[in-house]
Amino acid sequence: MPISVSVGLPASCLFRRFRLAGVFFGTISLLSACTSEPAETTASKPAKGAKVVAEVPAATEMAPLKVSVFLEYSGGMKGFVPRGGADKPATEFQQRIGALITETQVSGAVAERKFYLCENAAPRAVPFQQLRDVVQGEVNQAALGTELPQMLEGILAMPQATQRVSVVISDFIYGPARKSDFSQLPNLIRTAIAPVSQQQLAVAVFGETSHFYGTYHPAVKTPMPKRPLNGEKVPYYVWVIGPPAQVARFAAEVFKNAPAQQAFFGLKTSQPAFAPLLTKLTDPKLKSSGGTVYAENNGLTLNPSDDPVDFSVGMNLKELPAAWQKPAFLAQHLQVRLPNGQASLLPNSVRPLTEEEQSGQPVLAPYTHVARLRVSKLASPTATLTIALPAPETPEWVAAWSTTNDNTPAARTFGLDQVLAGVRQSYPTPLPAVFTVQLPLKNDK
Repeated sequence: MPISVSVGLPASCLFRRFRLAGVFFGTISLLSACTSEPAETTASKPAKGAKVVAEVPAATEMAPLKVSVFLEYSGGMKGFVPRGGADKPATEFQQRIGALITETQVSGAVAERKFYLCENAAPRAVPFQQLRDVVQGEVNQAALGTELPQMLEGILAMPQATQRVSVVISDFIYGPARKSDFSQLPNLIRTAIAPVSQQQLAVAVFGETSHFYGTYHPAVKTPMPKRPLNGEKVPYYVWVIGPPAQVARFAAEVFKNAPAQQAFFGLKTSQPAFAPLLTKLTDPKLKSSGGTVYAENNGLTLNPSDDPVDFSVGMNLKELPAAWQKPAFLAQHLQVRLPNGQASLLPNSVRPLTEEEQSGQPVLAPYTHVARLRVSKLASPTATLTIALPAPETPEWVAAWSTTNDNTPAARTFGLDQVLAGVRQSYPTPLPAVFTVQLPLKNDK
């Protein structure tokens, strides 16, 4: 007997064998009346008149972001922002950060934005134009700077900091006045960002290198406590801290063309729109195969046999960071689980939908991606199929960008792995999943 799948009809319009227990994750509502249009199948036709079309999930409007941008402006940072001219190209820092603060200023996703310079003491509010002038190199005197833990602590102590997105731009070099503090670096960072764990905030870290023109101040002071650089490349970082869904949205919609070096901690999104795609599909590659396919009550009714059922699902993943929306990342990290059964994500089946597909097929309009699932076994009367995106752990690039001796400039930062170890220790193990969606199943033997 083939596996069958069904999407919701009133009981009076369905055979008893297709009744489903449980309620599917609420991204699609069901119409309450039957139609005479035949349901789409791949093996045999259902009884005449047995069909329900799932309504298009309503788009969820997210509240606009409130963003605070903090630029460390110290002697160690000044070399990233030399005064330019027609004959002096902008540094990578000036190009990237100039674009980031401009996007923050003009983006429709941002309802409120504030800008600050981090100098000797507490962050100092400045107009957008003044911050842009600093990035362009139009400020002569830089401050001595604030030690890294104190800078982070001051930023998170700002009014309503835990309800906003805080964007911190710095070289994140830790050179404490007390040398004994080096041994406590992870603990100092964890203490400084205590609101992250207390308020369940997320932290995103982006790393990039830039040409540097000026005085370089390493953490390790021997044999030279500082040295002049004339265009050598050194790292800088952008940290994004705030409520998880807001950090995800900022990374997806505002921080465009972000660097490849990314690390996310505690990132979560709202539950994405998600549903099986069974009807009104023109692309044969998306249509179900392997057995009779129905949908009922927003779930699937299965009777495993010799033929597994393959079917497509739509997901709206627009809230994920751009790097996480790529098929290779999703194929590697998405997990499909089915207790007392067997289900899997088919290889090379996760892909973004094109604008032509979304506009040409209304059933695809609510989604950004499609994936292909296979259910080949179900040993219990009922079960729940789960698709989850677990949070990745600290990525490998962090170790590659870390060093214990930064006296000679290079594309590495002193103690970066220890700094981010303090961030990682602010969260439970394992990290919370980025999102989880569920699909109830029934074994209709």
